Amino acid sequence: MSQEDITAMNNPEEKKREYHTDDLIIYWYPKQCSHSGKCWGALPQVFDLDKQPWIEPANATTEEIIKAIDLCPSDALKYRVKEGARIDPVLARGPGSCDYQVTPTEMITIKMVRNGPLLVKGTAKVLDPDGKLIRESNHVVLCACGKSDNKPFCDGSHARK
Repeated sequence: MSQEDITAMNNPEEKKREYHTDDLIIYWYPKQCSHSGKCWGALPQVFDLDKQPWIEPANATTEEIIKAIDLCPSDALKYRVKEGARIDPVLARGPGSCDYQVTPTEMITIKMVRNGPLLVKGTAKVLDPDGKLIRESNHVVLCACGKSDNKPFCDGSHARK
């Protein structure tokens, strides 16, 4: 991960990073990232923490990138299809799309990951102590260990500390 990416993670004013292809804009929201590894596990040639920049979208097809971003459990990676893109619009309607609509559900599921975070699936609103909305999503990754520097969200600290 580059110094620029580390700075972005630690700077609350730095809300997102952008990476472009001819068909796609990839957004990375560092403060939301739980570092679960779904992205680099799916496409290590695109998502590589040891390289600068850590996202190199030219190393895969647009369709592969969309599928990998749709796996992101924390909404830290998102994409927007550019106007005139040469891809099937149906493919770009997954949970990683900026245009994805949160679908209300009757019930949410909270899964405890062994020695890891809590994975919340289903429509959820996360509120701060004053009742202000922090995030609304149908998948959220919450810190269960207390080590996160981005509470209540997991930032992967359980694996690093």
